[in-house]
This record gives sequence, C-alpha cells and structure tokens, in this order.
Amino acid sequence: MTTLALIAHMPLASALSECAQHVLGQIDNYIFFDIEPDVEPENKVQEIVEKLKPMLGPDRQVLILSDLGGATPANIGARVVRELQNSGVKAHILSGTNACMLLNAVRYREQPMDQLCQSIFEGGKKGMKCVDLAPND
Repeated sequence: MTTLALIAHMPLASALSECAQHVLGQIDNYIFFDIEPDVEPENKVQEIVEKLKPMLGPDRQVLILSDLGGATPANIGARVVRELQNSGVKAHILSGTNACMLLNAVRYREQPMDQLCQSIFEGGKKGMKCVDLAPND
C-alpha cells in the first residue's frame, strides 16, 4: 500500500483531510501538513521525512500530493521526495490536488505507482465540472 502525504497551504491540508475522512472514514498510512506562511522549509522537510519513515510499508512507496505546483508546499514536497528517493524509497509528488484527487489517492493506493497517478489525475478531472443552471422561467 502506498503511503500518502498531503502538503498544502494552511488550512487546505486540514480541510481536504477532513473532507476525505468524512467520505471514507479513518485513513491509514496517511499524514497531512498545513504549511504556515512563515515556515522554515528545511526544518519542515526534515519533520515530514521523519514522520513518513515509520509509516512505510514493505513496498516502501510514498506519494505526496500538494496544492499548487511551484509554491512553497510543493517545493517542500519535492525536497521530501528527493530525500526519500536518496534513502531507497520510491517517491513521487503530484500538484494541483483537489478533493477528488485525494479521494482517488486513498481509494486506489494499492495500484502500482504509475497507474495510481493516472487514477488520481482522472479523478481530479472528472470532479471539475461547469454547471449551467437555467434561469427560472
């Protein structure tokens, strides 16, 4: 089972996590981090790595989800991925996370990493809709 981590601007990680737990119940092998505006990135990277290591299953796979690519949470996540990869863990990061992506990450985490990432992106796309409401006649 892939270990999941969500790293997002405060309070988005908490909010998305509450939503996922509301829909799916307790989530095992999952951790989330709200990134504060004044965070010290290197300290946060080390904190996240230390919290993830004991959660690793026998497959030693971690998928990090972040909200905005190129922003501080995603940059922290990318550094976490690098550290994990350097210690022999298969790790990836996806950005642009929405609620549907998080739900699919939890639902399909038994899939191989490439297939899991594809399932997550598909869920994210399917969750985006333009709803046209006809005016009341």
